[in-house]
Amino acid sequence: MLPRQKLYVSLATGIFAIHLVVAAIAKPSFRLTMFGDSVPILLLLFAILAARENFRSIEGILSIFWRVFAAGLTFLALSQAYWYYYDWRRLNSSPSPVPGDSLFILAHVFFLSALALRPHSSSAGRDLRTRSLDFILLSCWWLSLYGYLSLPWQVLFRDYAHYNPSYYLLALLQHIVIVVALLALALRKTAAWKRFYFLLAASFILIASGNLLLSIAIDRGWYYAGSYYDTPFFLAIYMFSFIAGLGSSLRPSEDTTPNRELIQSVWTARFAMLGVLSLPFLALLGLYQKDVPPAIASFRLKFIFEATFLFGVLVYLKLGLVARELVRLVRLTRDSIANLKTVQQKVVHTEKLIALGRLASGAAHEISNPLTAILGYSELLTDIPALTDDDRAQARSIQQQVRRAQDAVNSLRNVLRQNSAASVDKTPAS
Repeated sequence: MLPRQKLYVSLATGIFAIHLVVAAIAKPSFRLTMFGDSVPILLLLFAILAARENFRSIEGILSIFWRVFAAGLTFLALSQAYWYYYDWRRLNSSPSPVPGDSLFILAHVFFLSALALRPHSSSAGRDLRTRSLDFILLSCWWLSLYGYLSLPWQVLFRDYAHYNPSYYLLALLQHIVIVVALLALALRKTAAWKRFYFLLAASFILIASGNLLLSIAIDRGWYYAGSYYDTPFFLAIYMFSFIAGLGSSLRPSEDTTPNRELIQSVWTARFAMLGVLSLPFLALLGLYQKDVPPAIASFRLKFIFEATFLFGVLVYLKLGLVARELVRLVRLTRDSIANLKTVQQKVVHTEKLIALGRLASGAAHEISNPLTAILGYSELLTDIPALTDDDRAQARSIQQQVRRAQDAVNSLRNVLRQNSAASVDKTPAS
């Protein structure tokens, strides 16, 4: 854990301890409500700062993971800030909870997207442009579920008896998806990553159980801000600071599964497209649902039509991006084939040069042997006393011409050796 992260964890620990003491001794009041609403904001602020230290000191896929994770924490903090504003304004007015709830749901989409990056794998993080569109599709899908199930009860009737259960059900569904993904990752990893994923799973289990506890307490009139009903949620976001502190000890490793990154991107795209295909099903469900007021049914139908148009635009953009990527891959394949043919031609030419060099080297050897014999006999001739001066001069002339021929043969050998070595060095490895 980095020094600044230790400081942030210590400050978060102090805030959480103060909450426990205040919840034990304070009575319900406006001040307690303001204090209870400020605690999660402060805890999330320390968690964001702790996560920020990671993407400042780490590169690669881990840096992207912590940036996306910090974005989720930021949206979660904005959601809590809205509730602070909501409780502060409640003395004079009753603002809609829709902005806070929408930010809360969107924050968990960021957490899901961070996990989809698979930061434990060193091969992850490729083709992020297509994945970013999948992330937008999934974000719009979760928000569409919120707009379909919960939003009309708040916009049209302000009916909290129908709004709250649908919202908490949707949030619970998000938490279940995140927890299942985290447990699946934890069971397949070892050491540091296993601990990291298990702690994250525990945090989201606390958030889910805290939301369930809050919904029960609110329905029965037991809840007030700053009480122990908030403790599970506060403990979960307090754990985020500690979990962010583990980031400096995490390092991605090689994935043993072949084409794991391709499989992951395919499944991410499939989930995104399933979200798109679910919209018509929701429209049919709302059309034939009998226990829903006509205004709600009409609102839902219009909402689905607008969401379908938005999804169509996003799918069009994704298809365009995929088409450009396919064109790039086709061109890359064509260039690779052309380069392969060029390399093959060079290899064939090199092999011919090597064969020619061996042939010439053998020929030079065969020529060198007679030249050596001629030189030896000419030297013997010069040692014969009976030779005339003219014959001895002719013998020396023979020696001179043989040495010139030997120099030419040796030069040819050196050139062939150099060319053969250079050709072997330039031959690509198979």
